[in-house]
Amino acid sequence: MIEELTAQEPGIGAFKASGKLTDADYRQFTPRLDELIKEYGKISLFLELEDFEGWEPKAAWDDFKLGLAHPNDFERIALVGDKAWEHWFTLLAKPFTHARVRYFNQSDRDAAWDWLRQNALSAINQLQSDRTNFRHVLIATDFSSASARVLKHGLASAAKDNARASLIHVVDAPIFENENAGPVLPRVSEETSRQVELAYTRLKRLAELADAPNTEVIAQAGRPVLEISRYAEQHDVDLIVVGSHGQGGFGTVLGSTAGSLLHQVPCDVLVVRIRA
Repeated sequence: MIEELTAQEPGIGAFKASGKLTDADYRQFTPRLDELIKEYGKISLFLELEDFEGWEPKAAWDDFKLGLAHPNDFERIALVGDKAWEHWFTLLAKPFTHARVRYFNQSDRDAAWDWLRQNALSAINQLQSDRTNFRHVLIATDFSSASARVLKHGLASAAKDNARASLIHVVDAPIFENENAGPVLPRVSEETSRQVELAYTRLKRLAELADAPNTEVIAQAGRPVLEISRYAEQHDVDLIVVGSHGQGGFGTVLGSTAGSLLHQVPCDVLVVRIRA
């Protein structure tokens, strides 16, 4: 059987194999392994062999297919056993994976964990050293029920670097193509002006409720992607935070706004996934 153990670090999958492995064992083990790879991208593997007796024929084929399916998905594999012949697994595994594979005796079980942790810590340090320090974070909101979550993520991103935070709402208004001047807004109607004033008031209130009353707020009319991009370029924004979808007004195009921003702005975009 294959039993999942409690992993001591994120990004490490830990399992114990005992007895003779069957096809049923692999049908349970493989989906869990796929989940870990999906969650972390690339993982390290701790595999402990206890009273291990090998594989049934179908299970041996399952193991071979598993290696072929994930040649680049493992960073390190630590194999812990108590039989001399198990050491040969490390040699057999190497042609089917780009991971570093090492065998440890049961007495060196802690050393196996340390070896895997060392790699996990190195990856974390690399991510931290590569991390961008933001100076100006622009948070786009549509006043939907998810606005508070998007604002929370944006303010947290700004706080990490002591960055300036701005909160923007664009009242969706049509634009027309001018052959000489490019896209232009028609004359702003009284209703649009009223909506912009109302949006400004709501932005101020939203910032106060988030305990960030000094956050700069911007309310204007136009096309969301165009206006957000323009503001970002003119005010040296290096991170835009936007929700993945919304409701009504700005929200009717917010889903496409998030995707369009990824292609139209030179800065980073953080898309906060909003679940129904």
